[in-house]
Amino acid sequence: MKLEMENVLKIYKEKTKKSAKLFAESKKFHVNGVHHNIRFFKPYPFITESSKGKFLIDVDSNKYVDYWMGHWSLILGHVEKNIKLQTIQQIKKGWMHGTANQNAILLSEKIAKAVPIAEKIRYVSTGTEATMYAVRLARAITGRKTIAKIDGG
Repeated sequence: MKLEMENVLKIYKEKTKKSAKLFAESKKFHVNGVHHNIRFFKPYPFITESSKGKFLIDVDSNKYVDYWMGHWSLILGHVEKNIKLQTIQQIKKGWMHGTANQNAILLSEKIAKAVPIAEKIRYVSTGTEATMYAVRLARAITGRKTIAKIDGG
């Protein structure tokens, strides 16, 4: 088993020489050379140059199936044609209004039809923000102040 892993690492290092060089540069600026610990693996993570469909392509032109898919925000894949075209159309109109807008209303209508129990909808930027609202809502409804948290969660 150890010998097999050594072979795998040898092949990986041979195929990712540009990634190794760029990772060494990244270590000068980022903790452990990455933006988040989950992105690190030994001996070093590959450095992504582009993506398309279900694949990530590194700076050495290796293709990897992306099982992470942008924390599942890219469930339709990378650079999906219709989403790309619609995104370009929206960017021409602006991409961060910070105000109520018709697209949010249209999306909320679709969500309400798909999830009838969703009486009200709030859009947030992060999982932390969503959890914060869920905790506040639970405390308000139950009147309890204590929240159980799973170790490591």
